[in-house]
Amino acid sequence: MKILLKSLAILVVLVLLAALALVFLIDANRFKPRIEAIAKDQGIALQINGDLGWDLWPSLGVAVNEVRVAALEAPNQPIAELQQASLMLALMPLFSGDFQVDHIAVDGAVISLKVDANGKGNWEALSKPDQPVKPSQPEPAADTNLKLDIQHISLSNSKVNYSDAQSGQTIALRDINLTMSDVNTRAAPFALDLSFVMELAQAGADKLELQAALKNTLSVDNAMSNIKLADGKLQAEIIGGDTAEIALDYTLDITDAQKEMNYKGDIKLTEMNARKLLAALGTELETANSDAFSKVAFSSGVDGTAKKVKLDNLKLVLDNTNFSGSIGITDFSTGALKLVLDGDEINVDDYLPPPTATTEQTTAAPAEDTPLPLDDLRGLNINAKLALKKLIVNKIALENVALKVLAKNGMIEQDLTAKAYAGAITAKGQLDARGQQAQVQFDAGVEGLELEPLLKDMEMDSQFGLQGAVQARALGSTQGNSVNQLFKSLRSNATFSGAQVRLLPINLEQQFCKLVNLVNKTEDPTKVWNEYTEMNELSGSIKWRDEIITIDTFKAGVEKLQLGSTGKINLATDEYDIFLPFKLIKDKTDTITAEQVAVTTSAGGCSIGSQYWLERGMELLRCKGSFGSINPLSDCRPDKELLVELTKDYAVYKVKEKHGAKIDEKKDELKQKIEKEKNKLFDKLQQRLNKGAASSSATSADAVVAPPVAEPAAASAPATEASTAGEGNASAAAAP
Repeated sequence: MKILLKSLAILVVLVLLAALALVFLIDANRFKPRIEAIAKDQGIALQINGDLGWDLWPSLGVAVNEVRVAALEAPNQPIAELQQASLMLALMPLFSGDFQVDHIAVDGAVISLKVDANGKGNWEALSKPDQPVKPSQPEPAADTNLKLDIQHISLSNSKVNYSDAQSGQTIALRDINLTMSDVNTRAAPFALDLSFVMELAQAGADKLELQAALKNTLSVDNAMSNIKLADGKLQAEIIGGDTAEIALDYTLDITDAQKEMNYKGDIKLTEMNARKLLAALGTELETANSDAFSKVAFSSGVDGTAKKVKLDNLKLVLDNTNFSGSIGITDFSTGALKLVLDGDEINVDDYLPPPTATTEQTTAAPAEDTPLPLDDLRGLNINAKLALKKLIVNKIALENVALKVLAKNGMIEQDLTAKAYAGAITAKGQLDARGQQAQVQFDAGVEGLELEPLLKDMEMDSQFGLQGAVQARALGSTQGNSVNQLFKSLRSNATFSGAQVRLLPINLEQQFCKLVNLVNKTEDPTKVWNEYTEMNELSGSIKWRDEIITIDTFKAGVEKLQLGSTGKINLATDEYDIFLPFKLIKDKTDTITAEQVAVTTSAGGCSIGSQYWLERGMELLRCKGSFGSINPLSDCRPDKELLVELTKDYAVYKVKEKHGAKIDEKKDELKQKIEKEKNKLFDKLQQRLNKGAASSSATSADAVVAPPVAEPAAASAPATEASTAGEGNASAAAAP
């Protein structure tokens, strides 16, 4: 036994002496020419300007200094440079066959990557000269388990430079410092710290700088299959047009990385100013609310595979809005997106561009057209659900909003329900992007919608007002390849109804009484009228064609008046022209005898004094002006021509009422009396209208019934015409 031990001791001493002789007696620099020659055979121009050296105790290692790597065709243009590098192996474990690295250190590494004007990279020249292809030999099976223990790895003061002559882009990654301690493949956690500065520059754009520091613990098993990142923290500062900071915490657990990879973890973005971030990246936001995007925070679980990923238990803060839910890509190959978000309250108007001084509220198509991205729409694969407690868009406040969007194979469907202004809103739409033009269909409706708060929120109540609740439904379709084409091609039919709807500030009953008094030659009674029109049993239908809205039917009760409407709204020219026909309806409370007529439009309103006005359609009031700035007081006036015709007809009626059966016996005489009576009416009517015009500046109500009327002489008709009109139906306009 003693002889055996002595023999082993002698062998160890001999090995150590041989190692010492290797270190101290052999200069490692003698191998530099050979190493450079081997690199040249591989198509690489390698220059080792510094010394090669090695150590034996307490670790076995090698060091190299001042190394340059270039292509053979351009040996003076280095692609990679190295100031100093060293590798140290633990000596004693080597005797037991265990490979343990004490230290790997790289200092002053510089990598320069360039793309020329032809799109060729300088690294492409680092290739071995063409040689005959040798038949491949089967490689022996490799041990998939990697045993690795390194006490310390460091990369310091290093750089990576990239430039592209084609795009004009340059990227400089500098001050790279990486340290890892107790690196192992035993699944035991070890520390990893990385910091760097990245500069990005684009031709014609400002330089962007990113300063980042990353810290986390990392664990890896010997099969490189299970990898875990824990306690991860990323701190970054972006410096460009502005300065922004990002702080991110994360954990990630990767399993079966070599086969069916799965990963799971958590991510948290500390509250940051996204507005400053976008400014730093070169995008200056202009929003109606200058504080929009100033507060963004995010946290979520991450769960995925090589084919899909899901952000679950998501919490998103956008300024004063809080969202929760999940976002996932269910198939990377198709880009299938699934989204479910619940939010509290958001004002979309805050995030829209600020209004300009010249902006006018109009429904006309915008002057600048926006093409539809049909190719992008065809590629959408979305299943999204969004719920909000309150949503404000275009100054309209919606509550309990539920929006669903399905998009696949060029078909996009949406379904919206919401509460608004004490009513309910529903809207369904479909966009078909499969053809050369987008095809759009929609079905939208409101139920019990209060008009007054709606107009107030839209700031449309300064010139006119509507009060009461309405129901409406619109069905339509359109087609085109741009926003303007969709607007111009829009075709829609709509119906509406309501009860106790008030129109302000005009009183249509008052206007009817004024017209009656004008023709009756009586003074307007002293009365304080309500500054509104209350319409009962409102109903109607409209159609939209070629940027023109046409009133098909309209019916409303105003006291004893039946009110109709005809006309058009031209969105292309921002003009509207609408007639309001009246018909006075008799009820059981009215007194009508041969000697007396006492029909009153309302309690304390006006008495018509003649059966002539009963059940007669009169299209007298006309509203005309700019649709973008409707003002009933200035836009609505009696129609001059129809008022003159009514006056003629009333003159005939009065003569026939007075003479009755004698009209045939004294036709010539009556013709003269009719003409005389008609001219008297014209004279008095003109006086009343002129008087009303003179006082129109004092009261807006008078202005509504005081338009200029043609001179009586010009309006007069021959007696034969008057007589003929008297023999037929004396109505000058159709009933509504």
